Amino acid sequence: MDYPPGLPALLRSRKRPGPPRRVFVLRQQFFLEEECIRACRQLGLEVREWPLGDEWDAAGFSAFLSGLLEFQPDFIFCINHIGFDKTGRLTELLRASEIPTAVWYVDNPDFIIRVYPQNVSPWVYLFVWDRHYLDDLRAMGFPHLAYLPLATDPRLFRPYRTPPLWKFGEIATAFVGSTWTQRVQQQLARFQNDPLKLAAIEEAARRFISSPAYKARGELAAVYPEFTGLPLPEQIDLEAAALWRASQMHRVESIAPLTGSGLQVYGDAAWQEFLPDPRAYGGRIGYNRELPAFYQCVGVNLNLTSLQMKDGVNQRVFDVPAAGAFLLTDFKESLLDLFHPDEVATYRHLEEAREKLRYFAAHEQARQALAARARERVLAQHTFLHRVRTIIDSLSAVFL
Repeated sequence: MDYPPGLPALLRSRKRPGPPRRVFVLRQQFFLEEECIRACRQLGLEVREWPLGDEWDAAGFSAFLSGLLEFQPDFIFCINHIGFDKTGRLTELLRASEIPTAVWYVDNPDFIIRVYPQNVSPWVYLFVWDRHYLDDLRAMGFPHLAYLPLATDPRLFRPYRTPPLWKFGEIATAFVGSTWTQRVQQQLARFQNDPLKLAAIEEAARRFISSPAYKARGELAAVYPEFTGLPLPEQIDLEAAALWRASQMHRVESIAPLTGSGLQVYGDAAWQEFLPDPRAYGGRIGYNRELPAFYQCVGVNLNLTSLQMKDGVNQRVFDVPAAGAFLLTDFKESLLDLFHPDEVATYRHLEEAREKLRYFAAHEQARQALAARARERVLAQHTFLHRVRTIIDSLSAVFL
């Protein structure tokens, strides 16, 4: 990833004064990219999308450099540091060129950036979906950090004049989500020839479910004393495996018992292996094409957050109200930063979830009133338009 030595000075000389007007978006058809791009355009930004493969090659990087010169972006945007190389060459180029980069982490940043400190730069502004990650990123040396929760796109998630009951039927209570089986299998495959590590992952995952920590390091060190002596990349692989296995255990063990009370479950086909009654599995639901309509056919939509978000909130917290539907979600302290208490229905343990599912399924007026208040809050404060505006304002305050 070499570049002409005079290129940074040339890019600096062409910088424009004033607020950002052009953004270069690095993308791999990943979660939230399309929503953020639409929000940028709604705010009047000129967007240049740069599709990426798995890795840079010489021809691709050369074309990227030409694109930088031709488009002259005011900043670079990406999700999860997508497009940045492990050696930090792209970071170095953008730092030398004084082109700011906004990176929004919507996954655990530890698993992505911790072993690549070459990508720390004063010209990078990191936004994270869970404030627990801020201290570690600050310790790595990133000077510009902010908590930025997820959001929704109300052009996609909006109430329909008539919910498509003809397609989905009228469903009293439902959960839509993954078992994470594929991701867990990918993580565990790295240790398929090491039964001691596989056993440690399983035990650490079990312990992590009830741990207040947001990393599984302590649990792994407790059950596998050699853990702290391993190379950092291997430690991170073990942490990721334990976290996703814990999330899978927690989700399956929380959702499966509720099917006995009538909860219908939708998601990947692996649910059929975990549910006590296979008739509780309703199939897959497509996010863009089906989910906004599906939520409106359900009396009570249940939410259970991944354990990688110990205090973050997931997409469902915003999407369901935006669609005009009712949500019952596991309690997170951060919910109180985002909603008034009378705008969100929560539960703290399995029995409370069971009781509230039963209560709200039987009280339509209570559901509708809360859902209406939640939707008003989401539209006023929690759309991708709001989040992208925050990113632009943050960049402007530091770099422009």
